[in-house]
Amino acid sequence: MDTTERIRALARSGDDGHEQLLAMLREDPGHTHELISALTCDQRDVEAGAAGALSLVAREAPDVLEPMARRLFRIAAGSENQAVRLAIAETMPLLELGRWQAGRLAFVFESWLDDRDPEIKRAAMEALVALVPQRPSLGPRVRREIERRAAEGSPTAIKYGVKLLEGLREF
Repeated sequence: MDTTERIRALARSGDDGHEQLLAMLREDPGHTHELISALTCDQRDVEAGAAGALSLVAREAPDVLEPMARRLFRIAAGSENQAVRLAIAETMPLLELGRWQAGRLAFVFESWLDDRDPEIKRAAMEALVALVPQRPSLGPRVRREIERRAAEGSPTAIKYGVKLLEGLREF
């Protein structure tokens, strides 16, 4: 089994496989590109598994993913896969992004606010709020967008929007 096949098998195998994949990437970060490629391989089970592994790697070893920020941005801008979008929304704010990257990524997440899927909308709002500490100038724009979306939504959306806005107080 070659490395690409092994990474895809670990991605598909759930939490235990994701832990093994994390250890593998810590040992040899050069294999990270294969995990990123698995996010767009046109095999739903592999993409979903890779998305789960990506989230784990972002939480536990974001430095492994930082060299891949540009590729992840391109995936964020083009993916329609829910699992991949949710993982990207969780991952990207955990990486050290440049000012331009955070700003461009905010536009991508804002476009996700028009998605029909409430999970994608919620993840996009969380990601927008999480980007603000890296680029404080986004604060007013993100605040306005969340206020607007919450006002248009259900009572649950309003409550959730208020919770997110609390995280923007200092910005």
